[in-house]
Amino acid sequence: MVRRTKEEALQTRQALLDAAEVVFDARGVSEASLQEIAALAGVTRGAVYWHFRDKADLFNALMDRAILPFEQRWLDDRATPLAPLAELVAIAADMLRATSRDGRLQRAVSISSQKTSYVGELGAIRERRLAVLARARKRFAMLLRQAQRAGELPQDARPADVARALVALIDGLVIHWLLDGRRFNLCKVGGAAVRHQLAGISKCSG
Repeated sequence: MVRRTKEEALQTRQALLDAAEVVFDARGVSEASLQEIAALAGVTRGAVYWHFRDKADLFNALMDRAILPFEQRWLDDRATPLAPLAELVAIAADMLRATSRDGRLQRAVSISSQKTSYVGELGAIRERRLAVLARARKRFAMLLRQAQRAGELPQDARPADVARALVALIDGLVIHWLLDGRRFNLCKVGGAAVRHQLAGISKCSG
């Protein structure tokens, strides 16, 4: 009985997340109501508060479901046979490829970047987005410092600044791709942009 109750609770939570994804994508986070989400999930509004503190908590859980598996793959510090710059380019390529193929990830990015107002109770959403970008910058900067020590990057380059520019480039390209109706090849355009930016650093610093 206890196991069944836990399974039912998990199913309800997943149903709420599925419903929130649909409602947030259609109406935006600010305009969406928890009542709408509960109705679409086929549960009471009270069930929403059983699983989530408020709308921001529900939103962050939705983002975690869509993004965390990829964050761990891309941003965890792990041993790799690749040279530092090659590893950075590989991570960037995987980010672009995964985004171009995964509908749930696309909706998560679209909702968080285009359909959210970072005011009131939703201010926590902004903090979460900033934290994800900061983690990406940290990972990129670490690889760039390693590249610098290995002689792959000029000594006068600033890894933290380069990392910030690369993260902004990838994030901006993904958002533009979504706004533009996915009308260009994200992997091809994004991969070339990352490589050109890294090549440009060597030219400017050399």
